[in-house]
Amino acid sequence: MKRITHTAFAIAVVATLAVATYFFLSERDGRKADEPVRYRALEAVDATNPSERPIEAAQAIRAAASIPLEPNETLLDLYSFNLDYDDEEEQVLVVRDSDDATGVVKIVLADYSPFTRKWTRSWKGSTLVTKNKTFQVSVNDLIGDHNLNIVCTGMDDANNQTMTVYWKSQDAYRDQQAAYIKILEQAGSAVLVESRDRPDSYKLGQSNAESWPVSVWKEDAGSGNYLDQIKETWQWSFADEAYVLAGTVSIPGASIARQKAESILDGTAETFKAFLDGTWYKESSDPLSSGALFITFQSREEAVLFSGEGLTEVYTWENSNPTRYGLYIASRNQSVRNLRRLMDIELASADSVNVRVFQDYRIKADISGRWDGRYRRLTPNLAAAFRRSPAMARSAQSDIGGLYESDDGSSLSLVGSEYVLKSPDGEQRGAFSIYELQGRVVLDTRRIADGDGESVRRSWVATVAESRGPDGQSVQTLTLEEATIGILGIEPIQSPPLSFTRR
Repeated sequence: MKRITHTAFAIAVVATLAVATYFFLSERDGRKADEPVRYRALEAVDATNPSERPIEAAQAIRAAASIPLEPNETLLDLYSFNLDYDDEEEQVLVVRDSDDATGVVKIVLADYSPFTRKWTRSWKGSTLVTKNKTFQVSVNDLIGDHNLNIVCTGMDDANNQTMTVYWKSQDAYRDQQAAYIKILEQAGSAVLVESRDRPDSYKLGQSNAESWPVSVWKEDAGSGNYLDQIKETWQWSFADEAYVLAGTVSIPGASIARQKAESILDGTAETFKAFLDGTWYKESSDPLSSGALFITFQSREEAVLFSGEGLTEVYTWENSNPTRYGLYIASRNQSVRNLRRLMDIELASADSVNVRVFQDYRIKADISGRWDGRYRRLTPNLAAAFRRSPAMARSAQSDIGGLYESDDGSSLSLVGSEYVLKSPDGEQRGAFSIYELQGRVVLDTRRIADGDGESVRRSWVATVAESRGPDGQSVQTLTLEEATIGILGIEPIQSPPLSFTRR
């Protein structure tokens, strides 16, 4: 009887372990299935054009497509956006079809379903872009109906800027494969979305907002001036489910000699790059003010420098494409490699250019448009105004040596070449020197560190003021303001001054 009981117990234990193992493995596989599956990984470059491959493999952008590509598709780039405000991001694959003679760049939308736990190919659209290094995808609500539009920009073989905009239709009966319809496709010397700030009611989702117009600049074929253009304004129409032409305005160009303009705009990137070499400042601000903005083009070093407000950003000059009125530049930040800036530069006059900067939306940084505007070349005479003579020091004529005390009980002794500072926090000792710089007295101290540590140097602007005390005696007050001493002189540090009274 005991043998039968033991056998039954052993069978029950084995069965329990088998069921527990089954559910454990199923749960683990389920967790794996919840994650998007990556099917292939490759460099996001055009495999049909070896000249467009990165020079160094380490600089190549790695992209992983979550859906298998068609046999005729070559992956060029990849973006991730949340287009429908759900919990999952969609992938926008930038591809080129090998059997398409036009060579245009196309986009494929890959969507992940948490219910089926699979990625699916939901839609494919075309653009006018043929130069894939200028291609950029961004998403924004141009219509104002709280639905994100897919905006594709870049350049074609005629060196025109292009823009293709897709809108998710609100028609519930429309085929899923045609859910995104093309609402704008234009090409010109420049194509821009005229974005404006929208009311708080829109931002809170309480109401729709006005649509943003799109401006297209084109050559004025009927004008005798080489730089004259026509500006077209395109407005959204719900009735047509597309952008329609709302108006045309003539934009006169600068009165620059045609021969001079044609010598600069000869259709080659090298000529305009040579014209751009150097530093340009934004006309809307004084170049000598603290808020001045500068762009420096260094074609030999293949670099573009953005300088302003005490900071300089260095971008690698990756690619140039000539346009009718100037140059289209693709650049990449040397520190943050996935931060790109695309620049449209147009000749405005013999010594000025118009600049438009398009920030890559994969990083939300500096998209305020502050670099847009007209820039003028920095002439040698104006550049000379930035030069400052090195500051020269000399021996101090006044003697501030002695013993000083402060109201908080601290004391400062300056005797010979040694200083002693006693305060509630402790005692400091070291050497000091006194000299004059730019008409001011500077106290330079070098603290002796404890142990084997390095000495610490600090500089102070010293001011001695004399007054009369309550008893009529003379009182000398020493005020020390910490500063940094450099080749250009004294630069104050924003720290509270120290005040002592001579004993």
